[in-house]
Amino acid sequence: MNVGIFTTIKITNGIPLFWDKHHKRLISQAEKLNVGRPHISLQEIQIYLKHNSLTDCALKITITKHKGLIFEHRQLPLILPTYKLITVRDTRNHWKIYKTTDRAVNEHAKKLAEEKDADDALFTLDDTIIESTICNVFSLNKQGKIITPPIRARGLNGITRQLIRENIKVLEADILDNTKHPLVLVNSIRVQKITHLNGKKLSDGQRLAQKLQTIITNCEKKYLSEKTLA
Repeated sequence: MNVGIFTTIKITNGIPLFWDKHHKRLISQAEKLNVGRPHISLQEIQIYLKHNSLTDCALKITITKHKGLIFEHRQLPLILPTYKLITVRDTRNHWKIYKTTDRAVNEHAKKLAEEKDADDALFTLDDTIIESTICNVFSLNKQGKIITPPIRARGLNGITRQLIRENIKVLEADILDNTKHPLVLVNSIRVQKITHLNGKKLSDGQRLAQKLQTIITNCEKKYLSEKTLA
């Protein structure tokens, strides 16, 4: 596979949050996809952050066989009061369980969304939601329990998804693509409620988004405290 793999890390007070999890995934996926196993140290990240006078940002780390290790950064995204999505049939190949630089299908899906005055797209399979082009998805079932789609062999088990499931009971359950229940997107740099799906307004996901954000914020505080003491 002639592509690279990448991860995006939230930088807070100059500290890469959950670096151990990101590092483990980078190395594992680089080996599985035959990208190689380059040496990636926390010190290299710190040097890059210091050189660019960065304390709070989103840091993208890419590994390719030919170019090696690449650092890029951008501002953390704003949380928007209105966020509209469409659904698109998932035509990605079996590499979708990895975080690769082969983003053609994702980019096409996002372009389709923008053409329909939406912000992003949700991939669907057999009338059920898998994930968005850049985020995992959470919702509530009829009993009010937090759920997330089963993604084994279907999508990426994102690090924020892992953290949430490590800290609160979450059921894996199908979410239909015509749902009207609350939907919330999560990735390593944001928690964003969805307000509209395919032009239809969803039940307000603010409470669910706040609950998930509180879990992540507590995880971040704990991580920062441990790294500061160390």
